[in-house]
Amino acid sequence: MNKIIRKIKEKDNIIVFLIIFLITIGISLNISIQASDEIWNFQSVYKMYNGFKIYQDMNVIITPLFFLLAEGIFHIFGANLFVFRISQCFECTILYIFIYKLMKKIGISKNISLVTVFIMILQGKFFTLRMCFNYNIMAFMFCVIGIYLLIKDNNKKNYLIQAIMTVIIFLTKQNIGIYYMMGILLYIFIEDNEKKIKIKESLKYILTVAFFMCIFLIIMLIDHNLENFLNYAFGGIIEFAKENLLTNIGNITCFALIVGLSIALGIISTNVKVFNSTQIRNIKILSIFSGVMAMMAYPIFNWAHIWLGIHIAIINIIYVIYLIFEDFINIIIKISKYVSVLLTIFLIASSFNNLYEWFSAVNDEKYPYKWEDPFFGGMLSKETYDTNQKVIDYIQNNDKRVIILSNKAALYMIPLKQNNGEFDLPFKGNLGRDGEQGLIRKIDNLKDTQILITKDKEDDIYQEISEIKEYVKQTKKYVGDIEKFEIYE
Repeated sequence: MNKIIRKIKEKDNIIVFLIIFLITIGISLNISIQASDEIWNFQSVYKMYNGFKIYQDMNVIITPLFFLLAEGIFHIFGANLFVFRISQCFECTILYIFIYKLMKKIGISKNISLVTVFIMILQGKFFTLRMCFNYNIMAFMFCVIGIYLLIKDNNKKNYLIQAIMTVIIFLTKQNIGIYYMMGILLYIFIEDNEKKIKIKESLKYILTVAFFMCIFLIIMLIDHNLENFLNYAFGGIIEFAKENLLTNIGNITCFALIVGLSIALGIISTNVKVFNSTQIRNIKILSIFSGVMAMMAYPIFNWAHIWLGIHIAIINIIYVIYLIFEDFINIIIKISKYVSVLLTIFLIASSFNNLYEWFSAVNDEKYPYKWEDPFFGGMLSKETYDTNQKVIDYIQNNDKRVIILSNKAALYMIPLKQNNGEFDLPFKGNLGRDGEQGLIRKIDNLKDTQILITKDKEDDIYQEISEIKEYVKQTKKYVGDIEKFEIYE
């Protein structure tokens, strides 16, 4: 028995990986299909799977790694929402296993590390899981791996690995890659004492990143897609930041307090003589990345962006407190052992309950989707399915091209395997350098086309360009209604 317990303790990373995966699977699958980031990302990947080209045929405004990886997964395992959500389970599991490994690496006990991970997963009723498979979580996952490798290297300055991690993060989401790069350069500046060494190490790192980025840009050029990539990934950045600024006083206050406390503790801790050199180095790294990762929240200061942005700050605060009260923390470690067991049971039970509900629904004879359908695995009420199907049938039986100028376009275009390019995602900042006027020119050039616009403004979201919808209403002919949409041509 003692040998078994010892083996479990030795292989705790594998055990924790399995626990986290079991926790995530039920909650990830038992989610209804709705117009959200998940469906918009799924739409782009599904278009690529069906032969359309990223940037050239669709207005993806993010660097391509997430979409290319997801397309590859579709070709291997199948192209449906079930596969997409299982991919999310692995994404979140890898993220949180590396948070667990990171906390252990800096010296925090296994049980406190595990409880912290569980609380992060639990936050906001499994908030991170309900964000679904997306590039923000993937980019942040690579950031955590990079920070873990930086701390694991101890005093070795392996900037080749960090340059590779920076490129991977940048190719997953460009702004997060830039923030990560800022963190590495700031660490070099703070850690090295001599000016010459700072300059040398910084140049070595920057040139390595630049080398790999040049390879990527050459590939895009050879693929005749460089101009499209630059247009969508960078052409609308200013408009996106300006038009999509979303603030909430409560969220921003909480965000500022956590990040501010982390940085303040870092500054104080690294200037007192109570910690050893390794601990001070760890605090420096975590404090730096507390600040740069917090920038992920800009410009959409909703809890989804804020929550990812404060993970490192939370770890740093726990670490400093852990070090300060290390001599008195044994009782907390003992309590956390029991808490971790209770949370494991609760979270797995909750996940399995969701998994049972999901499994019962998809195995019901009335469930509308089969494996080959893109929405297989998604939950949808019969009423919503019937309503959506009426619009799908209308488009399918129409002798004219039909465009749905709405955030809900993906709900209809995905089953039809159709692509209307920018019209499928008419959001502020998603239209490249030409912006709103460019889309209006495209509308004016349409022939034999009907445009569907939502009747009720409550069905719209703040990111949509309402001015374009008003333009259609004023300049095009109204011909009727279909469910929640007005029809113009």
